[in-house]
Amino acid sequence: MSISVGLIGFGLSGRIFHAPFILANTNMSLDCVCSSKPEEVALLAPKARVVATTEALIADESIDLVVITSPNHVHFSLAEAALLAGKHVLLEKPSVTNLAHIETLSSIAASKNLVLSVYQNRRFDSDFVRLRELVASSTIGNIKYIESRFDRFRPNVQDRWRELPGEGTGIFWDLGPHLLDQILCLFGDPLWVQASMEKLRDQSEAIDFFNVELGYDDKSIRIASSPFEAGNQMRFKVNATKGSWHCVGLDPQEEALRAGQMPSDSEFPSMGTIQSATLYQANSDGVVEEIEESLALSLYNAFYQSLSQAILGNGDASVSLNDACRLIYGLELAEKSSTKGSRLPWVYTPSF
Repeated sequence: MSISVGLIGFGLSGRIFHAPFILANTNMSLDCVCSSKPEEVALLAPKARVVATTEALIADESIDLVVITSPNHVHFSLAEAALLAGKHVLLEKPSVTNLAHIETLSSIAASKNLVLSVYQNRRFDSDFVRLRELVASSTIGNIKYIESRFDRFRPNVQDRWRELPGEGTGIFWDLGPHLLDQILCLFGDPLWVQASMEKLRDQSEAIDFFNVELGYDDKSIRIASSPFEAGNQMRFKVNATKGSWHCVGLDPQEEALRAGQMPSDSEFPSMGTIQSATLYQANSDGVVEEIEESLALSLYNAFYQSLSQAILGNGDASVSLNDACRLIYGLELAEKSSTKGSRLPWVYTPSF
């Protein structure tokens, strides 16, 4: 069976992060795209039909899976319509912008035995895969502190919907879902959250800086982003009882995709800049040795492979309904903490 896919949106997300991996998946076919740019769609997916409205795509009885990459504020209404029409749904992160909406979507999906998942592709970043190995092993002992950053040098406001005031806009709703999801994957729910979110750039109308602390019994975690980092990006800084691990730069897949390299290319992602990581490990004499690491590549193909297998009834999607609900709860809690200026307890238990 081939899974017929309808893609809503052909901007950066749909064109770069989704269409290439749908086309590369042997269990899927990209059959329909909702876009106002048919010429761009034809260049990448010449066999796909192009429709002008989301209603036309969702009403197409031949479509099995609807992938939604539209602006955040319409995710809920589109996903609800697709699920009620009997379609499986993949939502670009963030899935939605409030907890009630993701709980409603989860209830519909569960009741109709449909797959609903969220594109947390950075679970398959090479740096995060290596970090999971370090957490699971005794290589550097017990983790005591992690700083996970996604900084950029964007000192000037840009004219795009993500930087305008509105529901689900701003850098926290853009990058926060990646960073928080990774920490929840590693350690589960924290005990408390304390956040600070600011508009630091001149003329900024949406949040462009955030710093979120997550409290656990035996460790401290920080996720953060600044628009003023002009130097090397420290992606991860990990301190543990037997050493430390530092990772600089980003997984090369995004850069390669932006450069036009397809995941079907045997050299993918050679057009991206390879990350560097350093392991600082104490030997039996207590002397710290510095070890340069080459990160083994992990590919986003794995996300779509697990999604297609879940739709075919051969396993679970990478991101469960439970995961989706917990993440939106955490994002909302962090926003509330920033507004109140106080530490807030994590008290949510999802029912899915």
